Amino acid sequence: MKYIINPAIKAKYNTNFIARHTVGIDVSDLHAVRTGVRGDNDLVWVGRAANYAAKLTTLSSETPTWITKAVHDRLSQKWKSSDGKLIWKDWSWTNMDKHPIRSSTWELAIP
Repeated sequence: MKYIINPAIKAKYNTNFIARHTVGIDVSDLHAVRTGVRGDNDLVWVGRAANYAAKLTTLSSETPTWITKAVHDRLSQKWKSSDGKLIWKDWSWTNMDKHPIRSSTWELAIP
C-alpha cells in the first residue's frame, strides 16, 4: 500500500486519499464448505481461524497487522523482534472476552 498502491493513486489522480488495509491472522483447523445453489456456489471457510481473522481485520489500520496469541506462540524468535526491538505490541481484545492479541507496524524491506 505504502510503496506501490498509494504512489500509483497519487500519480494518476489529484487527491489526498490514502488507501489503508488491515490483516488479521489466526491459526486453527478449518473446513471448506461448498454453499449456494446448483451452478452458483462458493467455498466458505468455517472454523475459528477464519472467524477470528475476519474480526481482527475490523481493528485499527494504524497498526495494519493483527495476530492472535496462538499465532504469536508459533512464531520463531526471528519474527518476534528485529535489531533487539520487539515487533509485536500486546493488546487485550475487549470485544472477544479480553483474548490476548498482538499488533505490528513492522515492515519487511523488499529489495
